[in-house]
Amino acid sequence: MKNPKPNLFIIGAPKCGTTFLFEKLKGHPEIFFPRIKELNHFSYEELKINSYYKDFKIKSREKYLGFYKTAKNQKYLVDGSVSYFTFDDIPSKINVFNPDAKIIIMVRNPYKRAYSHYLMDKRMTYTNKPFMEYLKDPSSFHYKQYISNSRYFEQYKKYQDFFSDQNILIIELENLETEMNKIFSFLKIKPISIDFSKRVNENKVSKNSIGNFAQKNRGFIEQLKLVIPKSIISLLKNRIYKTGEKMQIPEKEFKFLKPLIEKDYSQFNKLIKNEG
Repeated sequence: MKNPKPNLFIIGAPKCGTTFLFEKLKGHPEIFFPRIKELNHFSYEELKINSYYKDFKIKSREKYLGFYKTAKNQKYLVDGSVSYFTFDDIPSKINVFNPDAKIIIMVRNPYKRAYSHYLMDKRMTYTNKPFMEYLKDPSSFHYKQYISNSRYFEQYKKYQDFFSDQNILIIELENLETEMNKIFSFLKIKPISIDFSKRVNENKVSKNSIGNFAQKNRGFIEQLKLVIPKSIISLLKNRIYKTGEKMQIPEKEFKFLKPLIEKDYSQFNKLIKNEG
Protein backbone atom coordinates (compact mmCIF):
# COMPACT_ATOMS: atom_id res chain seq x y z
CA MET A 1 0.00 0.00 0.00
CA LYS A 2 1.40 3.38 -1.02
CA ASN A 3 1.64 5.97 1.77
CA PRO A 4 -0.81 4.20 4.13
CA LYS A 5 -2.51 6.31 6.78
CA PRO A 6 -5.31 5.70 9.27
CA ASN A 7 -8.83 6.13 7.99
CA LEU A 8 -10.81 4.48 10.81
CA PHE A 9 -10.81 5.88 14.34
CA ILE A 10 -12.34 3.78 17.12
CA ILE A 11 -12.84 6.25 19.95
CA GLY A 12 -14.80 6.72 23.15
CA ALA A 13 -14.08 7.51 26.76
CA PRO A 14 -12.00 5.07 28.83
CA LYS A 15 -14.04 2.11 30.14
CA CYS A 16 -16.41 2.26 27.14
CA GLY A 17 -15.18 -0.88 25.42
CA THR A 18 -12.95 0.48 22.65
CA THR A 19 -10.35 -2.18 23.47
CA PHE A 20 -13.04 -4.85 23.36
CA LEU A 21 -14.15 -3.80 19.85
CA PHE A 22 -10.54 -3.34 18.71
CA GLU A 23 -9.68 -6.91 19.72
CA LYS A 24 -12.88 -8.44 18.33
CA LEU A 25 -12.31 -6.90 14.89
CA LYS A 26 -8.68 -8.01 14.69
CA GLY A 27 -9.58 -11.10 12.73
CA HIS A 28 -11.09 -9.12 9.86
CA PRO A 29 -8.97 -9.32 6.68
CA GLU A 30 -10.04 -5.85 5.51
CA ILE A 31 -8.84 -4.02 8.62
CA PHE A 32 -5.23 -3.32 9.62
CA PHE A 33 -4.35 -2.91 13.29
CA PRO A 34 -1.10 -1.34 14.54
CA ARG A 35 0.82 -3.19 17.25
CA ILE A 36 -0.16 -0.51 19.75
CA LYS A 37 -3.84 0.36 20.01
CA GLU A 38 -3.54 3.86 21.48
CA LEU A 39 -0.93 5.84 19.59
CA ASN A 40 -2.21 9.21 20.86
CA HIS A 41 -0.66 11.15 18.01
CA PHE A 42 -3.32 13.84 17.56
CA SER A 43 -3.61 14.34 21.32
CA TYR A 44 0.14 14.41 22.00
CA GLU A 45 0.36 18.02 23.16
CA GLU A 46 -2.86 17.90 25.17
CA LEU A 47 -1.76 14.76 27.03
CA LYS A 48 1.70 16.19 27.64
CA ILE A 49 0.26 19.34 29.20
CA ASN A 50 -2.84 18.08 31.00
CA SER A 51 -2.76 14.35 31.66
CA TYR A 52 -1.59 12.55 34.79
CA TYR A 53 -1.42 9.29 32.81
CA LYS A 54 1.94 8.11 31.52
CA ASP A 55 0.52 6.89 28.24
CA PHE A 56 2.32 5.96 25.06
CA LYS A 57 2.12 8.91 22.66
CA ILE A 58 3.80 9.94 19.42
CA LYS A 59 4.62 13.48 18.39
CA SER A 60 6.32 12.76 15.06
CA ARG A 61 4.00 12.26 12.09
CA GLU A 62 6.64 10.09 10.46
CA LYS A 63 6.85 7.75 13.47
CA TYR A 64 3.06 7.67 13.70
CA LEU A 65 2.66 6.60 10.09
CA GLY A 66 5.48 4.12 10.59
CA PHE A 67 3.08 1.95 12.59
CA TYR A 68 1.08 1.45 9.40
CA LYS A 69 3.89 0.86 6.90
CA THR A 70 3.34 -2.92 6.90
CA ALA A 71 -0.29 -2.54 5.82
CA LYS A 72 -0.98 -4.21 2.52
CA ASN A 73 -4.32 -3.84 0.79
CA GLN A 74 -6.61 -3.53 3.79
CA LYS A 75 -9.55 -1.19 3.33
CA TYR A 76 -9.15 0.35 6.79
CA LEU A 77 -6.21 1.29 8.99
CA VAL A 78 -7.23 1.77 12.63
CA ASP A 79 -6.21 4.19 15.36
CA GLY A 80 -7.91 3.32 18.67
CA SER A 81 -6.82 6.18 20.92
CA VAL A 82 -9.45 6.95 23.59
CA SER A 83 -7.87 10.34 24.27
CA TYR A 84 -9.35 11.55 20.96
CA PHE A 85 -12.72 11.65 22.74
CA THR A 86 -11.47 13.90 25.53
CA PHE A 87 -9.99 17.04 24.02
CA ASP A 88 -11.89 19.70 22.09
CA ASP A 89 -9.65 20.22 19.07
CA ILE A 90 -8.98 16.58 18.16
CA PRO A 91 -11.86 16.28 15.62
CA SER A 92 -10.48 19.22 13.62
CA LYS A 93 -6.97 17.73 13.64
CA ILE A 94 -8.24 14.38 12.38
CA ASN A 95 -10.33 16.14 9.73
CA VAL A 96 -7.29 18.01 8.41
CA PHE A 97 -5.33 14.75 8.39
CA ASN A 98 -8.06 12.70 6.68
CA PRO A 99 -11.44 14.38 6.00
CA ASP A 100 -12.88 11.10 4.70
CA ALA A 101 -12.09 9.14 7.87
CA LYS A 102 -14.71 6.94 9.49
CA ILE A 103 -15.39 7.45 13.20
CA ILE A 104 -16.82 4.75 15.49
CA ILE A 105 -17.77 6.13 18.90
CA MET A 106 -18.14 3.57 21.68
CA VAL A 107 -20.35 4.46 24.65
CA ARG A 108 -21.93 2.74 27.67
CA ASN A 109 -24.12 3.76 30.61
CA PRO A 110 -22.41 7.09 31.48
CA TYR A 111 -22.96 6.86 35.25
CA LYS A 112 -21.36 3.43 35.46
CA ARG A 113 -18.59 4.59 33.13
CA ALA A 114 -17.73 7.61 35.26
CA TYR A 115 -17.50 5.59 38.46
CA SER A 116 -15.62 2.75 36.75
CA HIS A 117 -13.10 5.30 35.46
CA TYR A 118 -12.61 6.61 39.00
CA LEU A 119 -12.05 3.07 40.29
CA MET A 120 -9.50 2.48 37.55
CA ASP A 121 -7.63 5.63 38.56
CA LYS A 122 -7.83 4.55 42.18
CA ARG A 123 -6.27 1.17 41.36
CA MET A 124 -3.53 3.02 39.48
CA THR A 125 -3.03 5.37 42.49
CA TYR A 126 -3.97 8.48 40.47
CA THR A 127 -6.62 9.38 43.05
CA ASN A 128 -6.29 10.02 46.75
CA LYS A 129 -9.69 11.56 47.49
CA PRO A 130 -13.29 10.31 47.55
CA PHE A 131 -15.10 10.24 44.19
CA MET A 132 -17.42 13.14 45.04
CA GLU A 133 -14.51 15.44 45.81
CA TYR A 134 -13.37 15.24 42.17
CA LEU A 135 -16.88 16.12 40.98
CA LYS A 136 -16.75 19.48 42.74
CA ASP A 137 -13.95 20.96 40.65
CA PRO A 138 -14.88 21.39 36.94
CA SER A 139 -11.43 22.82 36.20
CA SER A 140 -9.56 19.66 37.18
CA PHE A 141 -8.39 16.94 34.81
CA HIS A 142 -10.12 14.36 37.02
CA TYR A 143 -13.44 16.12 36.41
CA LYS A 144 -12.76 16.10 32.67
CA GLN A 145 -12.07 12.37 32.83
CA TYR A 146 -15.10 11.41 34.88
CA ILE A 147 -17.74 13.98 33.86
CA SER A 148 -16.82 15.57 30.52
CA ASN A 149 -15.98 12.15 29.08
CA SER A 150 -19.42 10.92 30.18
CA ARG A 151 -21.29 13.70 28.38
CA TYR A 152 -21.60 11.79 25.14
CA PHE A 153 -23.88 14.23 23.32
CA GLU A 154 -21.45 17.07 23.99
CA GLN A 155 -18.51 15.02 22.69
CA TYR A 156 -20.45 13.71 19.68
CA LYS A 157 -21.37 17.24 18.57
CA LYS A 158 -17.69 18.11 18.31
CA TYR A 159 -17.17 15.35 15.76
CA GLN A 160 -20.38 16.23 13.97
CA ASP A 161 -18.92 19.71 13.32
CA PHE A 162 -16.17 18.16 11.18
CA PHE A 163 -17.54 14.87 9.85
CA SER A 164 -20.80 14.00 8.13
CA ASP A 165 -23.32 11.79 9.89
CA GLN A 166 -22.58 9.12 7.26
CA ASN A 167 -19.01 8.92 8.57
CA ILE A 168 -19.89 8.62 12.28
CA LEU A 169 -21.30 5.53 13.95
CA ILE A 170 -22.31 5.33 17.61
CA ILE A 171 -22.23 1.90 19.23
CA GLU A 172 -23.41 1.09 22.76
CA LEU A 173 -21.17 -1.41 24.51
CA GLU A 174 -24.19 -3.08 26.13
CA ASN A 175 -25.53 -3.89 22.64
CA LEU A 176 -22.27 -4.57 20.84
CA GLU A 177 -22.93 -8.23 20.09
CA THR A 178 -26.24 -7.46 18.36
CA GLU A 179 -24.87 -4.36 16.60
CA MET A 180 -21.85 -5.93 14.91
CA ASN A 181 -23.71 -6.12 11.59
CA LYS A 182 -24.33 -2.39 11.88
CA ILE A 183 -20.54 -1.92 12.07
CA PHE A 184 -19.92 -4.14 9.03
CA SER A 185 -22.58 -2.24 7.09
CA PHE A 186 -21.16 1.14 8.14
CA LEU A 187 -17.70 0.12 6.95
CA LYS A 188 -19.04 -1.71 3.88
CA ILE A 189 -17.03 -4.82 4.68
CA LYS A 190 -17.91 -8.50 4.75
CA PRO A 191 -19.28 -9.75 8.12
CA ILE A 192 -17.15 -12.24 10.03
CA SER A 193 -17.96 -14.57 12.91
CA ILE A 194 -16.86 -13.18 16.29
CA ASP A 195 -16.55 -15.03 19.60
CA PHE A 196 -18.10 -12.91 22.34
CA SER A 197 -17.61 -15.50 25.07
CA LYS A 198 -14.03 -14.41 25.74
CA ARG A 199 -13.61 -11.33 27.87
CA VAL A 200 -11.17 -8.58 26.89
CA ASN A 201 -9.49 -5.99 29.12
CA GLU A 202 -11.23 -6.96 32.35
CA ASN A 203 -10.62 -4.87 35.47
CA LYS A 204 -7.10 -5.69 36.56
CA VAL A 205 -5.83 -5.41 40.12
CA SER A 206 -2.12 -5.49 40.77
CA LYS A 207 -0.71 -8.47 42.67
CA ASN A 208 2.65 -6.91 43.42
CA SER A 209 4.98 -3.93 42.95
CA ILE A 210 5.68 -4.91 39.34
CA GLY A 211 1.98 -4.71 38.61
CA ASN A 212 1.81 -1.31 40.28
CA PHE A 213 4.65 -0.06 38.08
CA ALA A 214 3.06 -1.49 34.92
CA GLN A 215 -0.29 0.17 35.61
CA LYS A 216 1.27 3.57 36.19
CA ASN A 217 3.70 3.44 33.25
CA ARG A 218 1.58 2.27 30.36
CA GLY A 219 3.66 4.10 27.79
CA PHE A 220 6.78 2.19 28.83
CA ILE A 221 4.86 -1.10 28.85
CA GLU A 222 3.56 -0.46 25.32
CA GLN A 223 7.15 0.07 24.19
CA LEU A 224 8.07 -3.32 25.65
CA LYS A 225 5.22 -4.95 23.75
CA LEU A 226 6.94 -3.98 20.52
CA VAL A 227 9.93 -6.20 21.30
CA ILE A 228 8.60 -8.91 23.64
CA PRO A 229 6.65 -11.87 22.19
CA LYS A 230 2.90 -11.93 22.93
CA SER A 231 3.19 -15.30 24.69
CA ILE A 232 5.59 -13.84 27.24
CA ILE A 233 3.42 -10.72 27.69
CA SER A 234 0.44 -12.96 28.41
CA LEU A 235 2.45 -14.96 30.95
CA LEU A 236 3.66 -11.81 32.69
CA LYS A 237 0.10 -10.46 32.94
CA ASN A 238 -0.97 -13.57 34.81
CA ARG A 239 1.93 -13.11 37.23
CA ILE A 240 1.35 -9.45 38.05
CA TYR A 241 -2.45 -8.97 37.72
CA LYS A 242 -5.64 -10.52 38.99
CA THR A 243 -9.23 -9.76 38.04
CA GLY A 244 -10.79 -7.09 40.21
CA GLU A 245 -14.18 -7.31 41.83
CA LYS A 246 -17.13 -5.60 40.17
CA MET A 247 -18.44 -2.66 42.17
CA GLN A 248 -21.72 -0.75 42.09
CA ILE A 249 -21.98 3.03 42.42
CA PRO A 250 -22.88 3.82 46.04
CA GLU A 251 -26.27 5.53 46.26
CA LYS A 252 -24.80 8.70 47.77
CA GLU A 253 -22.28 9.07 44.94
CA PHE A 254 -24.92 8.36 42.31
CA LYS A 255 -27.22 11.10 43.61
CA PHE A 256 -24.36 13.58 43.40
CA LEU A 257 -23.23 12.34 39.96
CA LYS A 258 -26.59 12.11 38.20
CA PRO A 259 -27.38 15.87 37.85
CA LEU A 260 -23.98 16.46 36.23
CA ILE A 261 -24.70 14.07 33.35
CA GLU A 262 -28.49 13.66 33.21
CA LYS A 263 -29.36 16.46 30.74
CA ASP A 264 -26.63 15.46 28.29
CA TYR A 265 -27.61 11.78 28.51
CA SER A 266 -31.23 12.66 27.74
CA GLN A 267 -30.15 14.53 24.61
CA PHE A 268 -27.92 11.64 23.65
CA ASN A 269 -30.69 9.08 24.04
CA LYS A 270 -32.94 11.14 21.76
CA LEU A 271 -30.12 11.19 19.20
CA ILE A 272 -29.72 7.39 19.39
CA LYS A 273 -33.46 6.81 18.98
CA ASN A 274 -33.64 9.12 15.96
CA GLU A 275 -30.71 7.31 14.34
CA GLY A 276 -32.29 3.94 15.05
